Amino acid sequence: MRRAFRVAVLAWVGCVAIFRDGAMARAQDIPPGELLLDADSQSIGATEDGRLEHAFALESRDGLVALRTNRFGTRELVGLLERAADAMAREAPGSVLAVGELSAEHGGHLPPHGSHQSGRDADVGYFALDAAGEPVPQAVLTTFDARGEARRGGETLHFDDARNWALFVALVDDLAAEVQHILIASHLRARLLAYGAQSGAPEEVRRRVGLVTEPIRGSEVHDDHLHVRIYCAVGDRPACLDRPPLHPWYEGTPSPEAVEAARAADALRAAAQRRAQAEARLAERALQLEAQQQTVRERARADALARELRRQVDRERARAARLSADERRTLAALRASEEALRREVSGRAPTAPGVDRGAELEAARWEEAERRRAARLREQLRRAEVDERRRAEAARRAAQRDAALARRAESLRLASERRAQHLLRRAESLAAAQRRDAARMTR
Repeated sequence: MRRAFRVAVLAWVGCVAIFRDGAMARAQDIPPGELLLDADSQSIGATEDGRLEHAFALESRDGLVALRTNRFGTRELVGLLERAADAMAREAPGSVLAVGELSAEHGGHLPPHGSHQSGRDADVGYFALDAAGEPVPQAVLTTFDARGEARRGGETLHFDDARNWALFVALVDDLAAEVQHILIASHLRARLLAYGAQSGAPEEVRRRVGLVTEPIRGSEVHDDHLHVRIYCAVGDRPACLDRPPLHPWYEGTPSPEAVEAARAADALRAAAQRRAQAEARLAERALQLEAQQQTVRERARADALARELRRQVDRERARAARLSADERRTLAALRASEEALRREVSGRAPTAPGVDRGAELEAARWEEAERRRAARLREQLRRAEVDERRRAEAARRAAQRDAALARRAESLRLASERRAQHLLRRAESLAAAQRRDAARMTR
């Protein structure tokens, strides 16, 4: 069935070749700086002795993280990894495909690897579970022993049979990029094949997984990551070389006409994919810039609110200090005058009955008036202290309101970031839709 599908694709590609001259004529209308968008990737030579031209970069996104700077490959390899990440996100939501090194931007020797030279190799991390059986973030260099256990720091990790099997199935079932090898240590391979048999996977799928994981030179060192290698794309031949062993579904070297037709179709696919990637990068940069500007604005607003709060608190404190000092001075003067009056009255000589009775009554009335005045001043002082406490409480509530405003500004910033991420995912989904449309065209 797969062979029939590939024959149908080649037939469609032959039809596309009829319109190639028109496509090339339309390309003349594209500005010179944009002509590179129509250039498809080209894998030249073998994986251990070759180079890469017009490479595609693997970009981190939802469900996929590129861990290394050497993340360049052919369009077919990058598309395979992106589709595998999407398949894992559907199969096990929340899964993140961690991808290590692919090739350098222009290929060639990439230490310490013996291959990874022509854009058709990629290192991918295994999925793991923690001691409680919960998924953990991937690490490309997490070595699993014969029991399927690994140590990372002080934590014991377990080989996730279900998700790793689903990843292998997604890789070998991809129709747009033929997987030649998946290098994996023998003890992990036996574990996965046993899981596939126990889970009731179709026999054809288990056969393909078994064939692409057959041990070859260098397989045993892949106990901390798997190594994916794809066949040369039809349009890259004969400059691209596939080394044996080759699988039964390998069709060999196609005719020059089929190669030329495939190249014409690949140019259209490459143009669509590169433009989609460019639009996604532009959208991401615009969203990041908007989020940064929003953060700067919110931070400036929060700083202004904090400065105004500090000024208000300082003014209230200064006013309370002035009022308290004046009232304390007034009360001290009142108490001093009361004390002087008592000393004067107590030092006055007793008078004979009926003598200077009017003066004594006047002194008593004056003393009572001073006492009432002192009581009023004490009441004013008490009210001033109450007002000061109220102002302090109001200042505290204002500080709380400003802190709430600052928290709201932070929440707005986080909401802006989430919106930016949502728009980025939407841009990526649009790009994925464009890729699906391109795939439907190939059918």
